[in-house]
Amino acid sequence: MNKKLALYVFKENRKLKREIKELKNLINEKCNFKELLTVKEACDYFGFSEKTFYRYRDMGLKIIQKGRNAKIYVKVIEVEKFLNK
Repeated sequence: MNKKLALYVFKENRKLKREIKELKNLINEKCNFKELLTVKEACDYFGFSEKTFYRYRDMGLKIIQKGRNAKIYVKVIEVEKFLNK
C-alpha cells in the first residue's frame, strides 16, 4: 500500500474515532441515559432536595451503597417506581 494512502487512512481513522467519542458523550448528556445516579444527580434530575431524598430512603427507596461510608447511588427506575407508588 502506498505510504501516503496509509497515512491518510490512519489520520482519517483517528478523526472518526474522536468524532464518534464526542457524539457518544453528547448523546449521553442530552438523553441522560445514565442508569445509576448519585444523590445530588438524582435530586437535580427529579427536582427534590437531598433531605427529601434521605426521607424517601427511610421510607423504602432502594439504594446502592458498597460500604458504610461509601457513596450512595440509586437507579433511575427505582426512584420512578417509588414515586409512582
